[in-house]
Amino acid sequence: LQVVFHNGEEINETSIEAPWETSKEFSVESKSPDIFYYNIVLQDLINGFTSNTLEYKITCTNGRGYSMDNFAPVPQSSEKSDQILIEGIELQPKATHTYKIEFRYLNSNEIDQSDDMGKTLSGNLYITKGAYISNTLADIIMRKFQVSYMGERKHFDQTVGTYDEEDGYDKSGLYSIDGNFTENGNKVYYFSGNVENNWVEFAGYYWRIIRTNEDGSLRLLYAGLAEDKGYSTEQYIGGTNVTVAFNNSYQDPMYVGFKYSFTGSLVNNRGNYYSSTILGPDEDTYDSGNYTTLNGWYNRHIKSSDGHKHYWDDYVSKTAIYCNDRATNEYILKSRIDFAMYNRLLTNKHPSFKCGVDYNGDLIESVQAEEDKFSGKNSKARLTNPIGLITADEVAYAGGVFSQESKGTYYYLTADKSNSATGTNGWWTMSPFYYSGNWNQISFVSQTGAISSDESRNSKAVRPVLSLKSCVNLTDASGTADDPFVVWSISNSCAAKDN
Repeated sequence: LQVVFHNGEEINETSIEAPWETSKEFSVESKSPDIFYYNIVLQDLINGFTSNTLEYKITCTNGRGYSMDNFAPVPQSSEKSDQILIEGIELQPKATHTYKIEFRYLNSNEIDQSDDMGKTLSGNLYITKGAYISNTLADIIMRKFQVSYMGERKHFDQTVGTYDEEDGYDKSGLYSIDGNFTENGNKVYYFSGNVENNWVEFAGYYWRIIRTNEDGSLRLLYAGLAEDKGYSTEQYIGGTNVTVAFNNSYQDPMYVGFKYSFTGSLVNNRGNYYSSTILGPDEDTYDSGNYTTLNGWYNRHIKSSDGHKHYWDDYVSKTAIYCNDRATNEYILKSRIDFAMYNRLLTNKHPSFKCGVDYNGDLIESVQAEEDKFSGKNSKARLTNPIGLITADEVAYAGGVFSQESKGTYYYLTADKSNSATGTNGWWTMSPFYYSGNWNQISFVSQTGAISSDESRNSKAVRPVLSLKSCVNLTDASGTADDPFVVWSISNSCAAKDN
């Protein structure tokens, strides 16, 4: 590996006055037959500036290296320290990356810069050997929130923030889960409680990040028009107080299906030929006017252009799983049937991101039912449009508890935390609850944020759930409602991928 600094690697500035700017240029060249990973480092950095208006920007001017879209504050350091600006850049064999790093200090009318007078900026640009770092969207989100990562939640029998003298409590923040409770054993990260930094703007709408998915994509919950900035109490589709039945039919267990086929047995139910009322017919078109069903809304709003060369549909993962968990220990028509979610959340208070398991993460049936794992690619549970609803388990991870008021959760609150995001309306999940022997029950989120259930023929608000592909990029933002992550325009290669 050869590193060439074209105008020196040293930075030594002792009397910076705004406006000021400078730049450094260098090349990293591989003479190896192997792939190499490297980090860009500011070595022995001293930065006494406190206003965060001393900024830098890295641009790769030649080759497929790393580039920043915007300027970012130079890391602060009162004593000499090595600060990694970016790590794990991949350099292909015999390739060269050429860089320009710009530094600037501008006058600000909004920030007091008086404490910056007489401060020093010094250090050396440096290249160190790095390691492969996965850059799926899920990994990027996790690295961004590493500081606030809380570990694993423990208290699913109480809402987030509810204190228990003996057991303590789970605080709002970013948590993880692995092992038996994820679909393929990969670690999954999710937001829980009264978080403020999980807002995303995509396709002209606001969304809340629910969690990372096992395929590296990012799961989002609909949160209204972008122009409303998260303050609307109509964060559901269809218009003011428009509600939809999960399934207009209800007197057979097959109608708990997101899609279903025939009566008589669970195998027949899982044929997945017909669509539920809430999913809507596959042939809903752009001009159909039926925007209250998930398919109708997706066809109208996501299968439309982003104004460039791609459709919003190109950004959405086709492999992300939406679990309509119909697993049960016993299936007898005209008798009570408790589906998997009933035992996980009502009886045992332990959710799972994995379809078809009990509260210990063990399979309820002899094999996992692929027919319950809906996605754009699963031939046994294929969705024409890769869209779903939140599951009751995801609501539980986010801070909800069955039959307990849960108003301190992000899924319940508007951006100013003063109102319910759906007003006086409850809204559907896609988790079957039970069949009484005469009618079926689907779980939903009540007007108080609690997990509850109701007959599928009754109407609730509809909040779509989408998953952004792992190769999609987001702007560098704080993630608040006033500064949400915004989805960048994607490359042709990302558009061509399933995820």
